[in-house]
Amino acid sequence: MRLKSYICNNKVFSLLTLLFFFWFAILILLATIGPRTIVFYDALNQIDVSSEYFSLLPFARYLIEPFMVIATTLEYEFTWLFLFLIFYPILRVIYVFLRKRSKLASKKYNHIRHVITDFIYFAFKVLSITLVVILIIILIGYLIQGFYFVNRYFMLPIQIGIHLCFILIGIKVGYTILKLIHPRLKLNLAGKIENNIRRAKSKKTRITYNLKKEFVFLTGILLLLLGTNVVLLSINFPTHRIIPTTPLEEDEFLFDFHVHTTFSDGWLTPEERVLWYMEHGISGATFSDHDNIRGAQSAREFVKKNGLDFTVWVAEEWTNHETSPEIHINYFGLEEEIVPPESYTLGGPKAMNASELISYVKANGGFITVNHYNYNANPEGGNGMPYSLEQLRNWGVDGFEIINGGSYSRYAPIRQYCLDNNLICIAGSDIHTNEDLNTFTKLKLDDPNNKTVENIFKNLKNNSHALVAVQFYDKIFEIPGDTKDTGLYVIEDFINYLLNMDTYQALSWIIWSSSIYLIFYLFYKKVKKADINRLKSKIY
Repeated sequence: MRLKSYICNNKVFSLLTLLFFFWFAILILLATIGPRTIVFYDALNQIDVSSEYFSLLPFARYLIEPFMVIATTLEYEFTWLFLFLIFYPILRVIYVFLRKRSKLASKKYNHIRHVITDFIYFAFKVLSITLVVILIIILIGYLIQGFYFVNRYFMLPIQIGIHLCFILIGIKVGYTILKLIHPRLKLNLAGKIENNIRRAKSKKTRITYNLKKEFVFLTGILLLLLGTNVVLLSINFPTHRIIPTTPLEEDEFLFDFHVHTTFSDGWLTPEERVLWYMEHGISGATFSDHDNIRGAQSAREFVKKNGLDFTVWVAEEWTNHETSPEIHINYFGLEEEIVPPESYTLGGPKAMNASELISYVKANGGFITVNHYNYNANPEGGNGMPYSLEQLRNWGVDGFEIINGGSYSRYAPIRQYCLDNNLICIAGSDIHTNEDLNTFTKLKLDDPNNKTVENIFKNLKNNSHALVAVQFYDKIFEIPGDTKDTGLYVIEDFINYLLNMDTYQALSWIIWSSSIYLIFYLFYKKVKKADINRLKSKIY
């Protein structure tokens, strides 16, 4: 009878406890299975090379595994926002319904609710003001310099603004907790609470007040989630290490030929990206930010200054948004910024269209490849948008990516075209975030001491290298493609990740889940035991 009474009086807590133990049981099962299988596939030679490499997770990774997974699952496209906009109104309606039915009538909860409301209002103000400032900075830059400014600088105000916001939010949380536990301090929310109650009851302001409140709650929570996503993407998490089962010869190296930093739309600084590569076991990489080479130059300077055993090649991803679809071209060997016509600005870099760029780069001893090429049928004949393969070949490109971001199936026709036309097959991770490296090139150099761009492309020319895509998990669970645009890819990716965890990854989830539940339990017990008059005096 006592247990039944406890459950009836603590329905929310009991439900959350039930869900926790269900999740805990799943994790225990996954920890027992621990299948983690990583597939390494050489897309150039079309063979599985999993026996030649293995993926090693460092101990530090297991300590923070859930945070890394959340960051890389949410990614940076933010389409999970659709899920939030679908489910939040439903949950909010259920919450309001329960309150109207007096199912959430606890006096202690009502007092704590005011603290939560105060925090959400604070987060809304700080984040919305910051967002407006960021947009104004980007807009002013765009009006002055167009896409030239956006490509080069837009990440800077985002990173600075959001991180400052979360510092302020952290201070707010700490200050609130301090006032709640300190014997002499108070939150002094009485004025705000009385004003809100008065407006909620007034016939003149009731509708306006409720609409404003719902808008603030929706926007505040949304901005908190977005900001958390940004912060998580900016953390240089410990990554897996790619280890050849047979040690590489002195003339063999692992490289990557396409990556981004905070100098365009990447989430790690050039310095962090260098260390990120070295942690992966990669010997060198091409830093290819959109329409500028500043990230590459900063990375190279960092390597030189610290005497690191790592090679940085300077490149730029020339990106034309005006074509349909967009076309992205990497050029190497020229330490000169060239932008598409859309990014032309007075006193800025040279502006050229695709054919002019290719001719200019080749005439000045550089090399040029086409990134993640779109193979759809071209209205002018052949395949490839916005320019046909033949056009790009005749203009003088050196090759095409046949792996981009770990994806290779869609580029199979391009691989064959390159082989048939003596063009270089190249690969690039095209990574913007802090995820594990999903693409690399194994290249044998005729002169291992010569890692110049010229020698790299000389050795790439014969297509005897290996272009390896890393597949971290099979798509055992798959959601229909039409629904993924609503953000459901997050659920699909997370479930497939769970089904391919090793024992220690599952153990990390068990420890963190248990810790969070324990904190929740202790907080709940503390509130249950708290003297309601003292709690009221603290808040009011």
